[in-house]
Amino acid sequence: MIIRGQVVYIYDIEVFPNLFTCSCINSESKKSGTWEISQRKNDLPELIKGFLNKKIMWCGYNEIHYDAPIISYILMNYDSLIRMPIWKITDEIKKFSDLIVKSGDDKFDSWTKYKYANLFKHFDLLTMMFSKKLRCSLKALEVTMQYSKVQEYDGDFEKPVPVSDIDKVISYNLNDCGATLQLLNLKKSDIELRISVEDEYKIKALSKDGVGIGNEILKKKYLEFSNKTWDDIKDLRSPCEKVELKNVILPKIKFETKILQDLLSEMKTLTVNPGIKGWNKQFYFCNSLISIGVGGLHSLNKPEIIVPNDDEYLIDYDAASLYPSLLISYGFYPQHLGKEFLDIYSRIRTERIEAKHNGNKVKNETLKLALNAVTGNMQNEYSWLYDVESVMKIRMNGQLFLLKLAEMLVLKTDCKPIQYNTDGIFILCKKKDKSIIENIIKEFEQFSLLTMEGEEFEAMYQFAINDYIAVKKGYSETKNPKLIKKKGLFIDEISLGKGMAPMIIPKALVNYFVNGISPEESLKNNTDIRDYCTYQKVDKKFKVEYGGQLVTHINRFYMSTNGKPLIKYDLQNGIKVRPTLICADSPVTILNDFDDLSTSGKNVNYNYYRKEIYKIINQMDTKQLSLF
Repeated sequence: MIIRGQVVYIYDIEVFPNLFTCSCINSESKKSGTWEISQRKNDLPELIKGFLNKKIMWCGYNEIHYDAPIISYILMNYDSLIRMPIWKITDEIKKFSDLIVKSGDDKFDSWTKYKYANLFKHFDLLTMMFSKKLRCSLKALEVTMQYSKVQEYDGDFEKPVPVSDIDKVISYNLNDCGATLQLLNLKKSDIELRISVEDEYKIKALSKDGVGIGNEILKKKYLEFSNKTWDDIKDLRSPCEKVELKNVILPKIKFETKILQDLLSEMKTLTVNPGIKGWNKQFYFCNSLISIGVGGLHSLNKPEIIVPNDDEYLIDYDAASLYPSLLISYGFYPQHLGKEFLDIYSRIRTERIEAKHNGNKVKNETLKLALNAVTGNMQNEYSWLYDVESVMKIRMNGQLFLLKLAEMLVLKTDCKPIQYNTDGIFILCKKKDKSIIENIIKEFEQFSLLTMEGEEFEAMYQFAINDYIAVKKGYSETKNPKLIKKKGLFIDEISLGKGMAPMIIPKALVNYFVNGISPEESLKNNTDIRDYCTYQKVDKKFKVEYGGQLVTHINRFYMSTNGKPLIKYDLQNGIKVRPTLICADSPVTILNDFDDLSTSGKNVNYNYYRKEIYKIINQMDTKQLSLF
């Protein structure tokens, strides 16, 4: 990969009291190498030369918070370090590493200059991919992206490395670089988008996640439009510890059915905590159990299969850009920023619509990020957008509007709401009511000022609110897999950083429900061992044993007929305490290193996977849901 004429090099460092290594891989040539400072050799001058090479762009994982500050420390203190004996060099680097790793926020000022030194070009895949709350380790990513070798260093980072183990450390170091390179290639389109953002808006975006980019674009546009400076607004907030719901619910929202009238009346008496778990209520409406609250609106669905009869159709109505639309239409913006914010936010939405219409993908995507960055940051007390009451207005009225739509439909037609979820509802309808329903949607749009987008489906296989398969109209004729919408436990594609169940299970479930293929046939035809693998990461306070032998804390494995038990336990005074089987239903075979991808000769416990598949199938209501 080349960015602005610079070749991207993957890099990763390891720090011990007597050893420093920095390994790297050229993303273009795939050539690798390692700089080492140890009693064996001193590559400090070569390391300095490499990182001062202006033709290189460096890329790492969690490098902004660790690797880059250490490299900057070495660069800035080179003149003194080069005069030291080797043991002193590694000792000084280790002390600085400990300062980063072990110090709290109170010690941040002691090394912050190195974090922001900007002595070499670099970017971080961790901060690009994940917000602070959702970050995961590189080891977890190695598993979820099915990297060939999951490797964990089993030594003590606080102790000197024996000379005989240095090559082992370097091997581990290079393996992490290889995993990061694979991740870099997987995120190519995201990197290209960020380069476009940097070119268009002149902001640093390579190391930012989507929300961070959106926030920066919005801030830049707001400051330009309002003729204000960052100093003018950076400390402004609209805090609120409690919110009276009567002050946030729009007066225009009224209901005709008693259950919803009572719900609305009750809500208007409440003073709630704006936190995500601040308030929640469950109630029945049209035979559906529904949850409404600070966290959002959703139905509490039981497993069932919905296939429309010949006189029925299944449709999903979603409110287009629900939160941005409510913010603009009703003025639910951060009040401390004034009407200028509403004006610029409205302009951004108009620009985005035009970009989408004109096929300008980059502009469409970047402005979408700016629009969607707002409501999340309105709940963040550290954000310039923080306004608790305004975001509560968006959330509560959005939920009530969807309930109003559901009420309008059930009062005037023979339809049945199947699922409520944040910004839309699935409805099973009678074909005879189609024109009436379309008119109701138009009436609702005029009333709510929202735009509803409808999409028809052939069937829905629902295990829970966030676990379902929805087959879009047209699949029966085309068999286009893009027309199958999968959520939760039915997702059969790699989802980076979100855990990994054996992919054979959702793949077999989709085959069974959508294509009528038996689980047995799916198991027989799938010979890719990766689809049978899962993993377990165990906290380092525990020990992990495999067949009686200590192993690393993160392991990829599959269920096998000739495997061994994988156990975690606490060790207290040399005694095993609370030993727990990581997989209680089958012995397992650890497969941290792929030699080949075939299931042949691996003694896969097919019976285990078959049982897991049928656990889901047997819980689904196999009777077609009908209105009558």
